[in-house]
Amino acid sequence: MALLIDRKAIGRADGIIAADLSDKMNAVAAEQRFLEDGSFDLTLSRRWIDEYSVLAARGGERPEVPTRDGALSTPYGRVTTRAYNPDEEDATLIFVHGGGWAIGGVHSHDHIARWLAAEIGVRVIQLDYALAPEHPFPVAQLQVDALLADTLGRARGPVFIAGDSAGADLAAMAIVRLPHKDRARLGGFVSIYGAYAPEMNLSSHRLYGDGRFGLSEEQMRWFWNLYAPNLTPEERARRASPLTADLTDFPPTLCVGAECDLLLDDTLAFYGELTKAGVDVSLSLWSSLPHGCMHFVGSVPSVTEAASSIVQFVAARVRSAGAPPRQPEAPAPVVVATAPNVKLAVEPTLIDAEPLFAANRSRLHGSLAHRIAGDIIRGGLPPGSLLPREESANESYGVSRSAYRETIRTLAAKGMVSPTPKVGTKVAPRSTWHVLDPDILAWRLEFAPDESFIRDLFELRKIVEPSAAALAALRRSEAALGRLADTLSRLARANPRSGGWLNAIVAFHQELLGAGRNEALASLWPAVQTTLRWSVKLQMMLPTLSLAHDPVADHARVFEKVASQNAEGALTEMALLIDAALDDTLVHMKRIESAKAG
Repeated sequence: MALLIDRKAIGRADGIIAADLSDKMNAVAAEQRFLEDGSFDLTLSRRWIDEYSVLAARGGERPEVPTRDGALSTPYGRVTTRAYNPDEEDATLIFVHGGGWAIGGVHSHDHIARWLAAEIGVRVIQLDYALAPEHPFPVAQLQVDALLADTLGRARGPVFIAGDSAGADLAAMAIVRLPHKDRARLGGFVSIYGAYAPEMNLSSHRLYGDGRFGLSEEQMRWFWNLYAPNLTPEERARRASPLTADLTDFPPTLCVGAECDLLLDDTLAFYGELTKAGVDVSLSLWSSLPHGCMHFVGSVPSVTEAASSIVQFVAARVRSAGAPPRQPEAPAPVVVATAPNVKLAVEPTLIDAEPLFAANRSRLHGSLAHRIAGDIIRGGLPPGSLLPREESANESYGVSRSAYRETIRTLAAKGMVSPTPKVGTKVAPRSTWHVLDPDILAWRLEFAPDESFIRDLFELRKIVEPSAAALAALRRSEAALGRLADTLSRLARANPRSGGWLNAIVAFHQELLGAGRNEALASLWPAVQTTLRWSVKLQMMLPTLSLAHDPVADHARVFEKVASQNAEGALTEMALLIDAALDDTLVHMKRIESAKAG
């Protein structure tokens, strides 16, 4: 039963950074001589990543694989390369390093490439592409393009390409820039916490932009400006990001997102676009891990365990191509993310949001019904109170008798009032109200949203929506899955302060409820929608975004279970999503109350 599911019951504890990684990161920081100080000094940043990568890998066993350094001549300059397991011919993996297009190189990511080569048992190739700002866009992109084309021309077995952070963007765009016939020759793509959203307006950018997990919004904007200084953010989105590209015939893809990462929603937006395009795509969300955590692979167990999903993805596709890859010691775990509980100070001002109600206030009786309902809900008209008679409607409310009569009919149909011959119209007891009527729900949420009632509504959602998600996993059609993917893509790419964000969340839940093809469950949508809209609008009233979980990631986990037809997983993830939404809503209510009181 979904009501009994919670994070503790399934062993998914909330946290910030995994304990073993946190200890290691603190030890590394204590030893570093070059520390980032927020000054955006490029020389310091380059020294920092060189030192950081060495200290991060210390303590783990250095993978002993043969290497061979070389160079690739391109029209855009000579590029240094390093091949790991250079004589392996069954399969090749190109790994494109991250570093904001401006720092790092083969040396800083050598440990990662060695680990991949040792664990998968294939040839891995790295390249020292030209760094910005000395070589701005598109020089690095053209060099990665050249290496991919050269490798496809020479390799005997399947070719894979992977990248982390900015390297994932270069790798993805190299695929986009291939002719469609050549895309089909690729064995797959591994996107490791990629940087895909140059406009920097996604929800994770707002949630984690202060740099509490390392990479900050300000720093990421600096990297984008170094990389493509002559392009506006909008032009970067068109020319340097796969999110707006034609993803038809894109190879099988593994999208890796780290929970504690400013760029989490970049990954989820890319995942959504690939799903919309009908690509064979998998999602791996790494719990309690931050951006750049691959530097600790092989030395920190939590990172190594999470990264086994990469090994499993590539190895499975090499096997399907007929090559004999090295078998990993254990199957990759199903990794899910749990986001940190972030506490922020209460702001003194609120953003005005449209009041939520369902009755049509443009009509006179709709406006009057709203007014009388408010008096009833707030207790100004307690049960048993007599409302004015029809003949005194104009004196009491300034409306005509016909408008007043229509208002009474409206409220009586909802069980809020009871017209009695010769006595008049009385306010009915709450037990007779049609509690799930969208108007009554909206009025109660507007006039008296007490915590007990909010918990009741979310409890109802936790009964209805997880079951709907499970049915959707079992019964969804490809068309329904496509519509669900479209809503996820819209959500991942929407500004969380916009109406598009609200509409995408509502559309996702509506599509999910319909995908299960259960008419009785679908009939509960008006009540679910009213509660959902109210809780999201409550969040939008606050001047800053403060959520305990990244809602895009929560929705992506549900989608992934529905797409893979995992009914039990879909039920669990939706139950956890609703728990997270309730926690956020109660926090928002308190913040708004405090702001109004102040």
